[in-house]
Amino acid sequence: MDRLNLAILWLSIILISSCNNASTSGEDETEDLNLLSITNNPENPSRIFLRLTDKMEGDTSISYAAKGLYQDDTVGFFIEIDKNIPAGINQDGSADNEVGFKKGWIKFRKSGIESDRFVSALAELWQVDSIVNMKTQTIQPLVFSSNKTAIDHSKPSTSSFKLFFDDDSLNPGEIFFTFDTYKKGIEFQEKDAKYRSAIVRSFSE
Repeated sequence: MDRLNLAILWLSIILISSCNNASTSGEDETEDLNLLSITNNPENPSRIFLRLTDKMEGDTSISYAAKGLYQDDTVGFFIEIDKNIPAGINQDGSADNEVGFKKGWIKFRKSGIESDRFVSALAELWQVDSIVNMKTQTIQPLVFSSNKTAIDHSKPSTSSFKLFFDDDSLNPGEIFFTFDTYKKGIEFQEKDAKYRSAIVRSFSE
């Protein structure tokens, strides 16, 4: 092999190696940048957003790590969503009270210290006192499916729900909830500030 061809060969190897290293580094940085603040309006935190990461598929449900940032700290928890959630809204727009409600379709579980940070952050934003740690037991609100079709996990979609925390009480904590695999995130949308305390205390020990 002459010197020219040898030089071309070595240059090709160097370029390929350089491209591969750049690609790997870029993916890691993108993963870090994906985490967003859990609220874009701390003065009126009526919406709480977390990014969906680390998908894990089981026989009957799919789990994700839900993560966000609060004052530069990572906060979050595990969320588990059932694979078979039927439509809760009839085609005429009326609620299907027979099949639209069920406890256990959506579950929240502690993932570690970031879960304690999430509950503490939510309590601070919503001005609920004496809240430090997230419950160690699974949190299972009553779920209403606000969708006209069954949830399809085989493709990106946006699904809407109502969640009722501490639903056995006289005043359960009601909140709107969006599960969005297009944006790879979940969002709690406040219905009324009067439910804040019930929701926060349902998450906390």
